[in-house]
Amino acid sequence: MKILITNIWLDKFCGTESWCYAIANELKRRGHIVDIYTRAPGVFMKEFEKSGFKFVSSGQYDLILDNHCIVNDKKFSGIIIHTCHGIVDLEKPLKNAINVAVSEKVSKYWNLNIIIPNGIDTNRFYCKKHVNKEIKKILSLCKSNTANDVLKKICSDMDIEFESLFGKEVFNVEDKINEADLVIGVGRSLLDAMACSRPVISFDDRNYYKIRNMGHGYITADKFKYQQIDNFTGSSINKSFNSKFELAKEIFEKYNPDDGEVNRQYILDNLSIEKTVDKYLELYNKIKEGI
Repeated sequence: MKILITNIWLDKFCGTESWCYAIANELKRRGHIVDIYTRAPGVFMKEFEKSGFKFVSSGQYDLILDNHCIVNDKKFSGIIIHTCHGIVDLEKPLKNAINVAVSEKVSKYWNLNIIIPNGIDTNRFYCKKHVNKEIKKILSLCKSNTANDVLKKICSDMDIEFESLFGKEVFNVEDKINEADLVIGVGRSLLDAMACSRPVISFDDRNYYKIRNMGHGYITADKFKYQQIDNFTGSSINKSFNSKFELAKEIFEKYNPDDGEVNRQYILDNLSIEKTVDKYLELYNKIKEGI
């Protein structure tokens, strides 16, 4: 089958871009021909090209997996499945397409009936190095200076190594994750870390959150069902951390190295890229049968 994957930009390493890369590789592994279209090719597009995918500007396809409503009917043709990753205008449903949501929150916001959760490449993101019994290093995947400043101060006070990837273009983020004992961030960053058998904390200071310095804190198995409501962004929980002391307690009083394997198993059971691609292809077959 010939498949097109679109994304509004591929000039940086972010969540939707990583999603596209994981799906493209899994489809290719199954023998499909996969091409890429973006309005802003860049550093991430180069990674696609290294893996054998090509950039196109027009063509006929069996299936188009669209993101950010950028597929153009005049340039491309095929059955379109559009994925709504969030609730901002850029992620709105696309006309003349089958629209799916990545989470219950997105589904309710856009009034969509189909949910296909994020998929993680567990063959790429896996445990290469076991975590320590006590925290030696924290990796921040937070995308705000304010969040990283707080975490840096906490680590300095506790004499713990700290690294932030904010503002850095690191493709092989799985290697950075495997150097840390605890990973902090929200969304797909957490899922990548969980797949690497890392304990994680949901926290960031994004300016589009209703309140600042928030997330869901240290993630344990009992929080999975709440996290999956909003694709592990923590934005539905509204738990705030008003001081570095509150966040420090969340880190050091709750850290348990055994939680890493629990996190890995959750990803394998629920969010592997294989399961995600199965759902997209099943939906495609249903659409095709109904034509």
